[in-house]
Amino acid sequence: MFKHASRLAVAITAASVFSAAVHASGYKVNEQAAKASGRAFAGSAAVADDASVVFFNPAGMSRLKTSQASFGFTYLSLNGDLDGVRTDPAGVPSNLPASATAPYGEAGVYNDGGNYMKDKLIPFGYLVHKLDDKAAVGFGIFVPFGTETEYKKGSIAGGFAGHTKLLTIDFQPSMSYQLTDNFSFGIGIDMVYAYGLLSKELDLVPLAAAYSAYANGQTNINPEDYRGYENEFEVSGDDTGYGWNFGFMWDITPATTFGFAYRSELDFELEGKAEFKQSEGVMAYSSQAGIVAPADTSAVVTALSGSSVPLTIDGEPATGSVDKQDARVPLTTPRSATFSLAHQYNDALRVTAGATWTDWSVFKHFDVIATDEGIIDDIAGLGENYIGHILEDWNDTWSFALGADYVINPEWTVRAGYAFDPSPVDNAHRTARVPDGDRNWLTVGATYEMTQAWSFDASLAYLIMDKVKVDEYDHDINDDQIQPANLNGEFDNSAIGISLQANYRM
Repeated sequence: MFKHASRLAVAITAASVFSAAVHASGYKVNEQAAKASGRAFAGSAAVADDASVVFFNPAGMSRLKTSQASFGFTYLSLNGDLDGVRTDPAGVPSNLPASATAPYGEAGVYNDGGNYMKDKLIPFGYLVHKLDDKAAVGFGIFVPFGTETEYKKGSIAGGFAGHTKLLTIDFQPSMSYQLTDNFSFGIGIDMVYAYGLLSKELDLVPLAAAYSAYANGQTNINPEDYRGYENEFEVSGDDTGYGWNFGFMWDITPATTFGFAYRSELDFELEGKAEFKQSEGVMAYSSQAGIVAPADTSAVVTALSGSSVPLTIDGEPATGSVDKQDARVPLTTPRSATFSLAHQYNDALRVTAGATWTDWSVFKHFDVIATDEGIIDDIAGLGENYIGHILEDWNDTWSFALGADYVINPEWTVRAGYAFDPSPVDNAHRTARVPDGDRNWLTVGATYEMTQAWSFDASLAYLIMDKVKVDEYDHDINDDQIQPANLNGEFDNSAIGISLQANYRM
């Protein structure tokens, strides 16, 4: 079949399921509690204020005075802008105007993608039951990873990224034990459901290639039919992964606590379907034959038969029919380790600090692999049943945070924090699906103690994010760059988060 991953045609390279998760570096989700958010999550593994310790450090469950529940949500208002230029698989930049000598110019055809960041509502809930003064069990439901972005149809980024969605839900049972007066530990099991979807637009017949084929005698096509993208590719899948976490809290002095929390990696095989949205009459350009033909054409069978009509690999007339194809997406999420300090300076003021290491270097490649016979992986032309292959090569990161809580009176406590969260993505590997950059957090929050049983938390987080550049190409399975298709530009992202939480002490 025609291999459209040539220099003149777009491979259906499925880009990363994950895009700019502006709430945390990479695609992690930090927003698991309003109180912790108010101090930029500083010291979260060293404090036991409410049931959200199930997530931050299960060792803190045994330190709670009573059984309790915490539940709430974070609303993220997100904005993302892209300014740049697309170069199509024939090497034609999107800002080239059409003219008599260059009728294949497409200036004005593509848009900038609009606001590709999706506002998000992130829920969470936790329950801790005290068995006695030393032991406790707990359960949490939260979102450890996730993101969603969507570029407008016909954008300069469309050939690399369209709609991207990742949803994960973690069900975590935990237990904790106070081993001594100043040392407690806890463990938890992570049972995580993950669903991913991605799409991208296809330019299987670059406009310049269509004009070339027409000029060389293929008069049964109208080149103008191939201005812009012609089709859309989509793949989706889901799986359940399992991991574990543990932590401890150690009171170094009566006023100072050190906390450590570790989360294991999670392995997923997201299995589902890959498809062309327009599955009939799909045409593609063959740089070898120099013509536009049905995408299910086999050049070898057609040549050997001497047929003047394009034939499929089965010797039947090619119609451009592209059926759905089973596919899998291997994914391993990163390990993380958090180190926290909390110091009770006096009765009113507590200061906190923390650092988190995240093993983002586990994310070397992102692959979409066909698991049955079909034509989509043949059109991709990558070989070995690959539909898509992305060179990620992310780097491990260390994030840092400082915060403080101040008790105004028995009813009101206020807090604030700052965090620096570096991106795992360097300039050489940034993609349209992950326009990630370093970010600085500025947060404030408050707690209102309504009764002995009920309290309420609220926080506001403002994320200051660097503008980042992108210079993206497709790659083959040997990580060699496929030119000339390219996206070159700059991303500008911003975010504000509002978190609300209710706590009930039993």
